Amino acid sequence: MLEEILNSKSDSAILSFFLVAPERSFSALEISKRLKLPYFRTTYILNKLAQHGQLSSFTKKDKKYYLINTKYKLLPEIKTFLLKNGPRYSDELFGAIKRLGEIKAAFLSGIFTGYANLPVDILLVGRINLKKLDLFLKSAKKMMGQDLNYSIMTPAEFIQRRDTFDKFIRDIFDYRHLVVVDELKKKS
Repeated sequence: MLEEILNSKSDSAILSFFLVAPERSFSALEISKRLKLPYFRTTYILNKLAQHGQLSSFTKKDKKYYLINTKYKLLPEIKTFLLKNGPRYSDELFGAIKRLGEIKAAFLSGIFTGYANLPVDILLVGRINLKKLDLFLKSAKKMMGQDLNYSIMTPAEFIQRRDTFDKFIRDIFDYRHLVVVDELKKKS
């Protein structure tokens, strides 16, 4: 199976893409568009990789999302090989979020990390350009296949809620989440 993946240009491209952000989930539509692969070929490969254990999946509102299975026993070898020999990708999402305004902190959870039932997918802290945010959300909907739940806070509100163990904030930090930016890290 490993040799088959590494010898297949499409399979290895998809796995290389997942290695860019191994904690983040992707829809088949996003993978298809970003890698310029036919959608049905992409879904076939994603389902095959999930069936063989390289990926895991979950569903939200009838849309399927995939994550790399970090517990897959051959992942270290695949990662070493693909980082050395595979195509190079970047996760455009992180850069797009950083350009939404004066971002002091930004966190991804919910649909991006495999916890589709959490109340928020993106938490933004700072001064956000609402026009840029609207364009970002429309673009993300095209890529992800559905609307994203987001929340915006001022730095003062975020710090107060974080420091008082607010349930909304705990729902992000108690589960797997991705830190895009965090200039407001709690001092230990």
